[in-house]
Amino acid sequence: MIADAKLAHLDQLATVVESVVGSGAAAGARAVDVRVWDGIDLRLLPDRGLDIGAAWFRGTPLAWISQNGEQGPPRPEDLVDRAWGDAWGGGLVTTCGLSNVGAASEGYGLHGTYTARPAADLQVERTSSEVTVTATVVDPPFTLARRIVTSVGQGLVRLDDRVVNESDWTAAAPLLYHVNVGVPLWDDDAYLETDAHEVVPRDAASAVGLPTWDEPPSPEDGVPERVFEHVGASWARLTNPRLGVELTVRSSLPRLWQWVDPKSGTYALAIEPANCSVLGRAHDIATRQMPFLDPGEARSSWLTIAARRLPT
Repeated sequence: MIADAKLAHLDQLATVVESVVGSGAAAGARAVDVRVWDGIDLRLLPDRGLDIGAAWFRGTPLAWISQNGEQGPPRPEDLVDRAWGDAWGGGLVTTCGLSNVGAASEGYGLHGTYTARPAADLQVERTSSEVTVTATVVDPPFTLARRIVTSVGQGLVRLDDRVVNESDWTAAAPLLYHVNVGVPLWDDDAYLETDAHEVVPRDAASAVGLPTWDEPPSPEDGVPERVFEHVGASWARLTNPRLGVELTVRSSLPRLWQWVDPKSGTYALAIEPANCSVLGRAHDIATRQMPFLDPGEARSSWLTIAARRLPT
């Protein structure tokens, strides 16, 4: 902690730059770049639900960025079937929901429409210990209030959401945080741990396709994605001894999924806390796994991402 009496200006420890992207696929979209001393630097994307794009810890990139690169927001009505993937730029945290998570179902496309919704009431606050960014996002019939904090002097990001059903009917309310990691963190010698009591493949391809879920696979052409549920898990930790960096994801949500895409040119890992399955709205309603919110009812959730250097 730096004493305020020794600090001439907060810019010495933490800077926040708000901008509008000038060129490329994200041209015209807003961005908020947050840099903090000895912590996790973030690129926040207000026009994509105040999700987190690129991120770095002490110069080490944490986030996986898709082949598309940073994207501007799609139109919600265009997110049908699997169009969500074509409009996705990756990033450290992508929010999936708020009416569908996983497979396209009941007229909702893959992973819903949250990522197409702009944030309003954007506010930034800095102190010598943290930077806080808040906003509200409307994804009918829900309003989400989001708070993101990145700490000064330690590698810690916390995301808090409060979702309210603004309609006069009871609404299905699935939510998943798609926490995306790529190279150099998800690379040779790295390994993944969770506190699950069982790891269950989503489907046959996941069951037979990889020798193990806990180590980065060799990249291959034309192979499918693999998805696993870590039953009972509340955290996941990725450690890369070669880089000397450890990344831990925790959440208040009751389920934890893992996505691995080993395709050459993709090569991604996602740790996915959720309150639902990834099999789509109809499946979860039929199997009584879907969470609902009554009219006016609110639900709060949190996610933390902690990075640290391993002792030498």
